[in-house]
Amino acid sequence: MPCRSNSDQADWQSFDNRARISQMSEPETTSPSVAVGGTEESTLSVGRMSFGDHLEELRIRAILALVGLFVGTALSLIFARQLLRIIFRPLLVVLDANGLRPAVTSLGIQDGFISYLKMGILAGVILSMPWIVYQIWLFVAAGLYKHEQKFVKLFGPVSAGLFALGVVFLYFVVLPIVLSFFVRFNQSLGVAELDRGSLTSALAMDEPAPTSQPEGKSDGSAEHVVLGSTRIPVLATPPENPAIGAVWVDAIQHKLRISTNAGLLSVHLDVGQGPGMVRSEVALSLYISMVLTLALAFGISFELPVAVVFLSMIGVATADQMGKARRYIAFGIFVLAAMLTPPDVISQVMLAVPMVALFEGGLLAARMIEHKHEEANSD
Repeated sequence: MPCRSNSDQADWQSFDNRARISQMSEPETTSPSVAVGGTEESTLSVGRMSFGDHLEELRIRAILALVGLFVGTALSLIFARQLLRIIFRPLLVVLDANGLRPAVTSLGIQDGFISYLKMGILAGVILSMPWIVYQIWLFVAAGLYKHEQKFVKLFGPVSAGLFALGVVFLYFVVLPIVLSFFVRFNQSLGVAELDRGSLTSALAMDEPAPTSQPEGKSDGSAEHVVLGSTRIPVLATPPENPAIGAVWVDAIQHKLRISTNAGLLSVHLDVGQGPGMVRSEVALSLYISMVLTLALAFGISFELPVAVVFLSMIGVATADQMGKARRYIAFGIFVLAAMLTPPDVISQVMLAVPMVALFEGGLLAARMIEHKHEEANSD
């Protein structure tokens, strides 16, 4: 190995000593943990994360979010039959209440299985979304000040609650109103009577089939329906012990009941203005996609108050600034609602109106937080 001469070693030692003296003479920089202005709340947290640390934090949060998505999807597939009953219940109740057969239609032999998988994936996303949002907030909190981290850590539970509130609002309020409106609108498109014109009557080769006629009581109300030579009673309450072969019309449920040895058979009777009524037949896969997509849209949209408070907290826009831009924000909310919902005015309005109310609630919370922050700084 080459050996250094005495002069080279002396020069290297002199350079090293000068470097040490220069480092000792440099002024000390303020540590990120030292308070600025005498308050600890206005400082960065100790050991602010580097770019590599942020990437590591992002990797951890992404892994945890994917684990939550996997667990939610697995649970949705395991309890798929129970979830399908929950999803179909508003539709079946509305159909039955409007005198229609409470059932959905499978458009293909594989439609049921495909809908099963689609429901499992979409329902898994919805179930795991509160956990995913919580991981996002934890990642955001890692790069904020201490006093900001305190608020952001509360955003996780609040966001999860608002997301669940949006899904519940859709299921119990929006779906029954929207479904009932469209089913009744379809029924209103019916033809009152199918009277034959002169040319149609001349071309008809057969006699019109006998129609059922109600046979009235003395007070004018119908208690029997005459179908050909058969009299079928119309009952508001079913008989206690019907005989085998007994037939009657359930006036409340709009069903034809037949008592047999195997049990009570029922045939649903459509109620409408006439024989030309537009029948509401709902496709299995389309209905599942509509409901779960709306659930995801309502859940995410109900996060608006958290977004308003967060923008105010980090100084992007104050509550007064967002309040002055209220009309433009409201217009943007209606545009966003139109993009997230099916192309009908009812569901769009029922999403936009709660979002506007939530925006006002977020402004109120932001003003309260700003007021407390100003009082703390004045003290």
